[in-house]
Amino acid sequence: MNKIWKPTEPNSDKLILIRDSCIYKGNPSFEDLNSIKAASINIKKIKGLFGIPFSYIKKIESQKGKNFIKIYLGNDSEENLNITNERLKDEIFDFLKVEFNNFQYKVYTPSFLTYTKPQLFGILILTIIYLSTIYFAFQLSNGYSYELQNSRVGGIIGVLILLAKNGYLKLTLWYSIILGLTIFTLIKKLKFRTEIQVLKR
Repeated sequence: MNKIWKPTEPNSDKLILIRDSCIYKGNPSFEDLNSIKAASINIKKIKGLFGIPFSYIKKIESQKGKNFIKIYLGNDSEENLNITNERLKDEIFDFLKVEFNNFQYKVYTPSFLTYTKPQLFGILILTIIYLSTIYFAFQLSNGYSYELQNSRVGGIIGVLILLAKNGYLKLTLWYSIILGLTIFTLIKKLKFRTEIQVLKR
């Protein structure tokens, strides 16, 4: 089935076209855009279009609140259909559900752990580094000295000892700043933990 959309919102693709088992997207010229009709368009004459054959598509994903529909292709590559109008994005995805009726369809909201794993992992690593440097700072303040071998482990410990020489106050200040930024990023990301619709081969 042929279908054409011409989003007008900023940061959207100017043209999204379904035709001959292929999704076309792009930003053709104003003249080309006005002359385009889904049934009669000569794709080869339109500049600025990118085609995605249905056979290349492994998964299609649309998340509420995000301004695009993500298309996963083979070889771990991705392409976005940029649509800042949420209603239009839903309309396009609903059309794709019909076109890809042989794909599995599911709706879910990512778990807290799944959605924040990078930030939580970052906080864990940051805390380990902080506690390690505090330990070495305590040891150094009590007169301990270290002789490190030229090895990977020795190199890591050497970096921690070098950081520890900055003292408790600076270490705690740096830790607090980086931790605060990481938590801010985590909270901001949680605002986008919204419903995801997926079509998967």
